[in-house]
Amino acid sequence: MRQITRMRGRAEVAQAKTPGLVWHRVVHGYFAELALSRRDLDDYREIHIIASRGRPMSSRLDYYSASPKAMKAMIAMEALTSNLSIEPALLHLIKIRASQLNGCAFCTDMHSVDARRLGETDRRLYSIVVWRDSGFFNPRERAALAWTEAVTLLSESHVPDDVFVLAREQFSEAELVDLTIAVTTINSWNRLAVSFRQTPGG
Repeated sequence: MRQITRMRGRAEVAQAKTPGLVWHRVVHGYFAELALSRRDLDDYREIHIIASRGRPMSSRLDYYSASPKAMKAMIAMEALTSNLSIEPALLHLIKIRASQLNGCAFCTDMHSVDARRLGETDRRLYSIVVWRDSGFFNPRERAALAWTEAVTLLSESHVPDDVFVLAREQFSEAELVDLTIAVTTINSWNRLAVSFRQTPGG
């Protein structure tokens, strides 16, 4: 239970710093470290209880409690994504862009806050939505954002060849697979948050 004690402390810190971003930040973000170190997600419900203190998880249903097995798989995927080859700062950019495209206010807010904590500038964060017309992003970031949009808007884009070529100029084969897994994972979180009406708090 030392892990749980450590996570309880992190939950309290997260709640103190960002009272509107409580349960999901700890489970979806900080819990990834626990998942990687333990490979045992049986205690995630206790983390959820600590982090959701005094605030309903969503306006429709608590999907962590409704399907623990499914959410254990999601947390494990998030942990894996965080441990692949894509650098953390870039991961936040693609998570924000996918969340914007999917209309997920909760995830957009959460990853914007996390990106800022990693040193991301407000000007770049404000410009993600118009990255094509902004000079703030380097070629690797632009390729990743283009790939994120194409994979997220799959039914519209079918991931065209020019986007693939651009991505391959900046990412190795392994990195491109990792990038795609990251995009897929945030899309899954978006669908959970939007479907069950999870919104950012004040």
